[in-house]
Amino acid sequence: MYGFINICVKALVVEKFGEEVWEQIRGVAGVKDSFISHSGYSDDITINLVGAASQVLGVPTEAVLELFGEYFFTFCQRSGYDEMLRVLGGNLMSFLENLDALHSYLSFSYKQMEAPSFRCETREKDNALILHYYSHRKGLHPIVVGIVRAVAREFFDSDIKIEVLDKTHEEERNGKKEHVTFAIFEKKRQPPPPTIVTTDQNKNRKIEYMDPIKEDVVDDKNIPIESPEYQNVENNRTAGSRSLVHLVSNFKPIYPDRLWLSQEVFCEYFPYHIVFDSGLRPLQLGLHIQRLLPKLKHSQDDTLDSFFKIIHPQIDWKLASMRKFINMQFVLETKRSVITKGWGDDRPMLQLRGQMIWMEGLDAMLYVCSPRVASLKELEDRCLHLSDIPQHDVTRDLILFNHQRLAEIELGKQLEQKKEELRNALNDLEAEKQKTDMLLHSMLPRQVADQLRDGKKVEAGEFTIVTILFSDIVSFTNICAECRPIDIVNMLNALYVRFDKLTSVHDVYKVETIGDAYMVVGGIPVPVPSHADRIANMALGMTVACQEVMSPVTREPIKIRVGIHSGPVVAGVVGRKMPRYCLFGDTVNTASRMESHGLPGKIHISSASCTCMKVDDFEISERGEILVKGKGTMKTYFVNQNKTAPIEVLLGKSRRSSTPEKKDSIKSEGAGSVLKFEHDHQADAIPMVYNDAERMSEFEKTPQPRLTTAASESTSDPPPEVDAQSPNGSVGSKRASIGSTRSRQNEVATAETRVTDFRRQPRRADIHNSRTCVIL
Repeated sequence: MYGFINICVKALVVEKFGEEVWEQIRGVAGVKDSFISHSGYSDDITINLVGAASQVLGVPTEAVLELFGEYFFTFCQRSGYDEMLRVLGGNLMSFLENLDALHSYLSFSYKQMEAPSFRCETREKDNALILHYYSHRKGLHPIVVGIVRAVAREFFDSDIKIEVLDKTHEEERNGKKEHVTFAIFEKKRQPPPPTIVTTDQNKNRKIEYMDPIKEDVVDDKNIPIESPEYQNVENNRTAGSRSLVHLVSNFKPIYPDRLWLSQEVFCEYFPYHIVFDSGLRPLQLGLHIQRLLPKLKHSQDDTLDSFFKIIHPQIDWKLASMRKFINMQFVLETKRSVITKGWGDDRPMLQLRGQMIWMEGLDAMLYVCSPRVASLKELEDRCLHLSDIPQHDVTRDLILFNHQRLAEIELGKQLEQKKEELRNALNDLEAEKQKTDMLLHSMLPRQVADQLRDGKKVEAGEFTIVTILFSDIVSFTNICAECRPIDIVNMLNALYVRFDKLTSVHDVYKVETIGDAYMVVGGIPVPVPSHADRIANMALGMTVACQEVMSPVTREPIKIRVGIHSGPVVAGVVGRKMPRYCLFGDTVNTASRMESHGLPGKIHISSASCTCMKVDDFEISERGEILVKGKGTMKTYFVNQNKTAPIEVLLGKSRRSSTPEKKDSIKSEGAGSVLKFEHDHQADAIPMVYNDAERMSEFEKTPQPRLTTAASESTSDPPPEVDAQSPNGSVGSKRASIGSTRSRQNEVATAETRVTDFRRQPRRADIHNSRTCVIL
């Protein structure tokens, strides 16, 4: 079948059921979404599409084919064949009888088209139209039902009742595989009853249906018209569609007493005609037929089947069969063994197309025909010229017109091919764009990366409260000293692949990895109230995930330290080559200190992070006050487990909540059996659900610490003042005084509060004396 059919199938599914259903059908059928109208495709593709549509839509195959038949008629109208279809016939019967002529014309453009064939007759007992359908393809007859129903409705304003009478294989149709007989009854549509539309005082419209007038409808001659429910299809015509035969009433033809035409003139000006008797013996030949087949001119005993073979309709050389298909076009092809010697062995055979006319009084058949050629090239290949075709024969104009049309079709085909190549190139470009976007989003947050890709400038912005996580591997230095570098790379890759997956589960941003240090932040670049909960759950997942990664030295699961702190930061894009989205502020330094002062297998958090967390959902134990380098004394805590979310949810395996009896919580120490991180790390993680909307209004009203400039560890401490009363200068006491001063500075910074603004504030931040996270 040609691509035009498959394009119609796609248009039907997309228009009636949507693009997603078409993709499902195409996937089940295993075909590509690429068809060209004038290119040939295997019948299996169309059959597979129909079968897949039946499977996906859950309807029988016959229903799909019938729906396709109705839509195919509409699709042909939209494709520029509407006027051509409208002039085929003035009623349904003449329309169907002339479909073969239309297919014959279209075969000039679609060389490989194997069109079905139709034959009509009227059943006398009930005036039903008997339609005979012949096709090379089996099982497609429901398409005819849909097409006939659409034609009757659109062109003749009628509803039809169609029944399948028989399915056989007729002997005379040697080349066809299926012969289906339909009985068609046509019923004119009744116009809707007249209505009266009124409007009352409240401007409400009221529609009243009038009773139809019960009197006989008469024509212009006041003769009652009988309107049975189902009429003879041949007489059922619509206004404006009457043929020339029915335009003039009471017409009586007049025939001359003798034919004013000599045999010589007839044979010369009708050079392509054959008269033969009931025994298929030639009686009269046109001049060009005599030139091409000299043996036929002198033959008295040979029959036509020795010189021609019937191409269409595909029947045997039997007079009864030919009279049965008398209303069809007949295409005959000469046999190479009997054609004139000058024809040559490499030239295609001459085909004749015309009409069979049975002459009852002479007991003979007249075949009036013309050469069947589609273009000037075909005319030349058959040793013919335009002068060999009579001037009264429209074949001359058809050849010239079709030659130009074939050139336009070839140009259109090339344009379709280029369009398809362009579409494939665009799809490939989109796939590459997705790869580059994925790479870009792995380096920068999605919102920031999109702005940079659009050519917009990304300025540094202030975030009043975020939560930062640092982690490192316990005894990483000893592991590096005792194993090969490739083992270190494999270990870190296995670990970071699991950590990266967890960032997608909890929707946090991975900032940096330096060696064994892993840095994540929550609440950037989109501020969310649950930033601390997300980081805490991320940390719990990390402690579980790392248990599947083995140390290349001890062959035991590795352990990590995790530190978390919450506070204000300034974030921005740094650099042009390999730009990074970096964080600046004392919060970064404090989060690093939480990690370095933590314990193996523990999640160490500051009091600021504990305040930001939803403590009812977590099991948190107090560590107490510790002396933190550069910070002084700080009160810290350990996060032990999440009391509401099971392991699977935190690892991105499932969203289902377990019952209290079956729920297995995540513990950071992992004292029992080793938990396995069995999820496919290449697959998409299932994000954990955070109800930020419920906490948004409360979070907006909560005072948060203002971003202030904190003392930098990179700046050296001021020289200690030596106590004059102390012989040794009491340097240690002065260091303690400096530490307490820094602690008071932190308390002052915490006391200065304001309401949090969730919108990023694009501004140029003063990062003097602030810690950075570019290099840890």
